[in-house]
Amino acid sequence: MQFTPQRLDKVHRAMRREEIDALLVTRRQDVQYLTGYRYRGVNVPIGCLITEDHQPQLVLPDKQELTISRESMMAKVRPFDETTFEDWSRASGLAFWDQITGILKEIGLTGSMIGLQHDRLSVREFEKLKQALPEAGFKDFSPSLWKLRHIKDAAEIDAIRQAVNIGEIGIRTALEVVATSKSEEEASLEIESAMRGAGGQQRGIRAAVLSGERAHLPFTEPRASRISGTDLVVLDITVSHSGYFGEVARTIHLGKPSDKQRKLFEYVINAARVLEKRLKPAAQIKDVAEKTLKKLGKSFPPGTIVQPLGNSIGLDLYEPPYIVPEVEYSLREGMVFSIHPNGFAAGVGTAKIADVVVITEDGCENLTSLARETM
Repeated sequence: MQFTPQRLDKVHRAMRREEIDALLVTRRQDVQYLTGYRYRGVNVPIGCLITEDHQPQLVLPDKQELTISRESMMAKVRPFDETTFEDWSRASGLAFWDQITGILKEIGLTGSMIGLQHDRLSVREFEKLKQALPEAGFKDFSPSLWKLRHIKDAAEIDAIRQAVNIGEIGIRTALEVVATSKSEEEASLEIESAMRGAGGQQRGIRAAVLSGERAHLPFTEPRASRISGTDLVVLDITVSHSGYFGEVARTIHLGKPSDKQRKLFEYVINAARVLEKRLKPAAQIKDVAEKTLKKLGKSFPPGTIVQPLGNSIGLDLYEPPYIVPEVEYSLREGMVFSIHPNGFAAGVGTAKIADVVVITEDGCENLTSLARETM
């Protein structure tokens, strides 16, 4: 995905507001957001150093430098010798931090206020940084960076739209291959194969065919047992494109649903419909969540819908803000949400609907084109 320099302008303004002279970003999704560099692994330490008077400094192992495509990237590459950090395990090692402090010395900011991502920094790393820069001050910039990422630009929305399109291929494939003659695992693998063939990427791709009551539990994995013809079956699809996520989920039944199963299904579809209508600029997320839950009525107990009702989505599958009654944020044009009401009733089963929507000038646009009515 093409990097857009407007993101850097937003970061610079936020840095001035918080009186930060340099920003050290160590979370790989945020490194991609600010430089355009997308690293597909998880264990190699990478980072970028942001200052107003210099282009972003991308710090990464020297062996990774050879794999970089610079066409869609805006950064000066500063490699370090990755053979010297094995003893640091998951944390970024000594060579990484030596390179960071070396760059700060080079540009004359060793005594400056430095923004960090404390949620991606170990105590050991922070102590190393403080020892190397005894005259510097440090401030957590993580909440500010999340706020900047709330609003997606056109390139980000296009990448999410492409991910959703691939997710829809997964759902259409599921509607053809899911049968009582197959196990959840077998059907899930067939769906994943179809999405990979359509351009879905290794990171983030997941097709989960889940039947029975356990389908409402987070991160439930498909089983080797055969799909039941008497249960509600959740088709839960996530996929990424250019590092950006999309999510699509639908619920089916392979036989004739009972009256209670039908009512639960309609209850969840109604939740998605009501929620979508309330998503518009300036609306308070707290009000959206509370009024949606209140509107559902009393056909099922209040706790039937599993929280949250949705969340922001982008370079991460789950990004803040979340659509729950406790969140104080207001909606703004350009925000992108996965809305995924998930209903569970003991003795009945689980029904889930998930779509991706973009907050627009006068409401929201649903990026998912598939019908929600599947039974």
